[in-house]
Amino acid sequence: IKTDSRDRIEKIQKEIDSDHFNTMNDLLFKFTFGREERKHITIDFLNTVLRKSLGHLIKDITFIPTEQIPQNEADKTSLFDVACELDTGEHVDVEVQVINHKNMRQRALMYCAEMYVNGLPAGEDYRNAHHALTINILAFRLLPQKSPHAVYSMNNLESGDVLDRGMEVHFLEIPKFLRAGKKAIMDLTKMERWLAYFANRLSRQEKKELTMLDPAISDAYDAARIFFQNEEEHMNYIKREIDLMDYRADIQDAEERGEKLGEKRGEERGIKIGEKRLLRLMQLLTAQNRNDEIARAMTDEAYLQELYRAYSI
Repeated sequence: IKTDSRDRIEKIQKEIDSDHFNTMNDLLFKFTFGREERKHITIDFLNTVLRKSLGHLIKDITFIPTEQIPQNEADKTSLFDVACELDTGEHVDVEVQVINHKNMRQRALMYCAEMYVNGLPAGEDYRNAHHALTINILAFRLLPQKSPHAVYSMNNLESGDVLDRGMEVHFLEIPKFLRAGKKAIMDLTKMERWLAYFANRLSRQEKKELTMLDPAISDAYDAARIFFQNEEEHMNYIKREIDLMDYRADIQDAEERGEKLGEKRGEERGIKIGEKRLLRLMQLLTAQNRNDEIARAMTDEAYLQELYRAYSI
């Protein structure tokens, strides 16, 4: 193993050992929230986020295939993180995204639309389409509002009248929760407890208080321990985290190279513009037989700038 790789593996392992692992690692997330034996965790989370939208409690869910086969061969296949049908018929997709690919708005809308379309059985009346709701848990800031939880649906821009509740997109922005200020565990709302779980910045004592207060979140932490006890799952998690590190490093390197290239091009452009200005001034002075002033301008920067202003160059 290369030294760099060994250092990164050790760093990730220390995070795991200290219980500060990445709860938004998609492999761990699917293991925790996408398994039949732990669907009570998923139900608790969904009730926390969707209760106001649904107007009722979710009592049961049925997991559905996460790979959505397109109707046309040329269309793109979508792969959801966790997808399920509620006991009342609505379809829900939950996505975790740790990297901002600059397409999250469009992606969230597309996933919700795809779930809505696939929720209408062939030949059925449009009124029988299953409502589709997506929850996007983000490790980055995306939207303008201050609240970490935002909800979007289709409505009239002037009156606010909702066209239909058939599609609804939720965003949970973890950085906004972290910036909101620290609160005692006992003072956290149910939503804030889940946000604290995904942020995973709590001390051991705070986690102990949280797990005593919230059985579902306690079970989510237990699921992570089971996950990491499996050697294959453990190694796949580490590989995925290294891939994320590599991606971030590549993006940073590309941005730095882009900045340097931009600076270089700016300098080159500035030089070319300067050369054109000077050439124009020389032409004007030569035409007026002001050769002495040309010589002075070449050695006196202040006088050169004065001539530029005088000739409006």
